[in-house]
Amino acid sequence: MGPVRLNLGCGNKRLDGFIGLDLHPCEGADVVGDLLRLPLADDCAEEVLLDNVIEHVLDIPALLAEVRRVCRRGARVTIVTPHFTSQASWRDPTHVHHLSFFSMEHFAKPAARHYVGGGFALRRKELRFSRSMLGRLGRLFFRISPETWEKQFCFVLRARTLSFELEVLK
Repeated sequence: MGPVRLNLGCGNKRLDGFIGLDLHPCEGADVVGDLLRLPLADDCAEEVLLDNVIEHVLDIPALLAEVRRVCRRGARVTIVTPHFTSQASWRDPTHVHHLSFFSMEHFAKPAARHYVGGGFALRRKELRFSRSMLGRLGRLFFRISPETWEKQFCFVLRARTLSFELEVLK
């Protein structure tokens, strides 16, 4: 079998060209299984999508270690999740993590590679805001200084969605 593209924790989101895998039987799942014990061979995936999934997984380092195991060198891992200031982050009682614009930087540090069985490079990160006046103001403060916005203004000028793109290093 050639390289595959995985939609992990797919729920009812079926994507063309992706194999959907979820813990529960659902419309988008081609495979039912535990994300922390993927029923896949090492180095088989060229792309992985975790769309509004990572915040539900109790052990993020274990999840990323498993993702890294099934990915080939250079594979792209895309993570989409609510920012910790988004109401969506707190509204769902199954969310166990509330992530920051800086959260995935941890897994790109050489000193943290032991958590995930090797390395990732953080290739891109993006924070989205609403189109409201407060969202526009938040975007402006964020562009001036992401660190200052997240430390001082984030709970007044709230964000919505985070997305990260990691590259698997092997």
